[in-house]
Amino acid sequence: MNIPLLQKWFRKTPPASFDVALPSGLDVQVAFVTPAHAPRFTAGYAQLSEQSRRMRFFGQVSSLSSKQLEFLTRPDGRNHIAYAALNLASPAEPGIGVARAIRLDADSKIAEVALTILDAYQHRGTGLLLHAAVHLHAAAVGIEQFLYDVSPDNTRFIEHLLALGAVKVSQDHDIVRLRLPVCAGPDDVASTTAAAQRFRAMLKVVIDAEAAKVSAA
Repeated sequence: MNIPLLQKWFRKTPPASFDVALPSGLDVQVAFVTPAHAPRFTAGYAQLSEQSRRMRFFGQVSSLSSKQLEFLTRPDGRNHIAYAALNLASPAEPGIGVARAIRLDADSKIAEVALTILDAYQHRGTGLLLHAAVHLHAAAVGIEQFLYDVSPDNTRFIEHLLALGAVKVSQDHDIVRLRLPVCAGPDDVASTTAAAQRFRAMLKVVIDAEAAKVSAA
């Protein structure tokens, strides 16, 4: 019996919604993105600094178009995965951030990943949590590799990805492209850096959230 293959068949996506108390003191709710998030996306984008817009969207568009909003808030869970985080202590705020993965095409095992965290919440652990949720969901639907297109001056994120075990695929004046294997669980994190240890722990947090939902059902 091929146990690893059986484990792959029975991988589950993260819960549609779950709560986590982060070490930074933030109590957050993570949820799979739906059209109901559209007003939060619009308000959140307005709160991004010009630098954050440039690093994430490679431009300084003043607002999201209706077409962009439609695309961003209707992930299908297979070719387009997206999770958003909300500060439970401030539910009236737009939110904290979003992570998404989009397959290169319908049959590809490779997806492009992007993370956006509002400036006020950066470096507080939510990005790592959302990143872990996207990895686990992607592994459950057969995605094996992630690609990240990062602005060259976003050195902190580039260094973070390298610390997780990513490798640079290409680099030019505008974009640094990195590749990282999708992690289906903590044991898939090959790197032994401090950043990798934190990511390994966050993967376990999301897995435990899924197990808790199953137990409560």
